[in-house]
Amino acid sequence: MEKLEIADFKHRECLMKRFKDLNLSISDYTFANVYLFRQISHYHFLQADCGLFICGKNKKGQPYVMPLNDLRSCDMELFNELLDEHGFFYPIPEGWLNFFPENKFIVASDEGESDYIYLTEKMASFSGKTFTRHRNHLNQFLSLYEPKGVSLDENNSVDGLEILSHWQNESRITVEKTDFAQCEEALKKFSGLALWGTIYYIENQPAGFIIGEPLNTDTFVLHFAKASTKYHGIYEFMFNDTAKKLMSEYRYLNLEEDMGNKNLRKTKLSYGPEMLLKKYRVCRKA
Repeated sequence: MEKLEIADFKHRECLMKRFKDLNLSISDYTFANVYLFRQISHYHFLQADCGLFICGKNKKGQPYVMPLNDLRSCDMELFNELLDEHGFFYPIPEGWLNFFPENKFIVASDEGESDYIYLTEKMASFSGKTFTRHRNHLNQFLSLYEPKGVSLDENNSVDGLEILSHWQNESRITVEKTDFAQCEEALKKFSGLALWGTIYYIENQPAGFIIGEPLNTDTFVLHFAKASTKYHGIYEFMFNDTAKKLMSEYRYLNLEEDMGNKNLRKTKLSYGPEMLLKKYRVCRKA
């Protein structure tokens, strides 16, 4: 096996093709995710006989390896070698678990790492009891403001950076504990990362934005949603408006994980997810 360099833009075409071929709904499997979190997760490539892998470390400093190819072409000896050096495979979708016999591997999942999956149609309509509170907030917002949404690009990314700075200041959390740096880089390298987004203005002032990208043919992932808290109901508006924009092309929205944050979990559950998509860890039995 040969270790390669840290993830960079020169790997973009290769990784985008691999992720497209894998056709997964897990939010981790996008070039933008790998690139933007390359330093936090210490990502580097590993070339093996049966394909390419990404090695990294989680927030606890535990090493893991992320497969980027069809595991059917790999033998058990390679699995053992990888796991001896890199701890465990992650994130593994449920459909890949049959590659790991129960008598040789331990499979586990953490609720805080599961992706929240929503029906785009439901998020676009806000109908039913689940959305009563969100619908009220949306109506209150629209009664006070006339938001204007335009496509996010290099021409208005400076306005996005202004919103991000306000969001960071209002959070009262240190920059190191938020995704400020990753979101800032996403705005600065927006087109290069092949991202999609909308920036919203209220009375010609930048107020909020949403950034995401397609995961596969029926699922769209939202990586970042930032806005000023002075506009009560703006998040409901942005999610609802985004769903309306995407509804004709994507059946599902992936709002990523809650990272064990109780407030974030409460918020994401309040939107009535269709399912929590588990991401599995696979390690060797002792």
